Amino acid sequence: VKNLLIPSGYKIVIVGHSLGAGCATIVSLLLRASIPSLQTDSDKLKVWAFASPPVLDLTSSRGCSSFVTTIVNNCDVVPRFNIGPFVVTVRLLRAMHKRLKERNLGMTDLLLKEWLKKSHKDLEEEDDADEMLMSVEEYVSAITDAISRSDDHDPDHLYVPGKVVMLYDLWEKNPLLEDGRKESNKDYATILKEWVQHLKDEGTLRSSIDEDDSKNATVAEEAIVSDGTCKALRLIEFDSRLVDDHLASSYRSSIANILSSIGNTTVA
Repeated sequence: VKNLLIPSGYKIVIVGHSLGAGCATIVSLLLRASIPSLQTDSDKLKVWAFASPPVLDLTSSRGCSSFVTTIVNNCDVVPRFNIGPFVVTVRLLRAMHKRLKERNLGMTDLLLKEWLKKSHKDLEEEDDADEMLMSVEEYVSAITDAISRSDDHDPDHLYVPGKVVMLYDLWEKNPLLEDGRKESNKDYATILKEWVQHLKDEGTLRSSIDEDDSKNATVAEEAIVSDGTCKALRLIEFDSRLVDDHLASSYRSSIANILSSIGNTTVA
């Protein structure tokens, strides 16, 4: 790489999913450390990390944003698999436990089990508000409080690397906002289109999403561009899709759906 490819004008693109995504980032850092020209020209090295686990401290995670792009799909547990999100989750559980004690209930009570199975939209549609353990506003407040008590620079806390494109599905649809989606969030649209263009250039773009791949996948509908401190990554979400959202097929389906909804760029 150092003595032949770089001097010959080649660019390096490293792609990985899950553990491979974390390794891709580490390899890129090693290459930049040993090849000075990669440090001065970020266009010569690019990393696409899909579902990367947290592998860097906060400073290093933000420092590689010029050449590392991490894509996270919905509730995927792997990008959240670190001490920090576990601590925040425990704090949230303690807030729930406190609410249960106020109602003379225990953590193993059926009420909690049923509450955790329901989406926020389901909770809002309950006829009897007394059955709700916490309102959506209280739940969000508890999460915000739990995150605010964490030290971002704690040496035991690691983060997913680089620029983070967080894919997510909407709790509810608002038809009035559909037209505006095509004009908003240009950043994530540009990033995802760049990835698709890379696949086209390499001749590896799949002509379609296999039906078996997408039938059980959680399809994201929106995205935001952030970094490893994104609040959505600071908590282990109680959702049955923790593993399903990690599958490569789920990532393909989500990216295809988002791109098809924001313009004339399609994958499928």
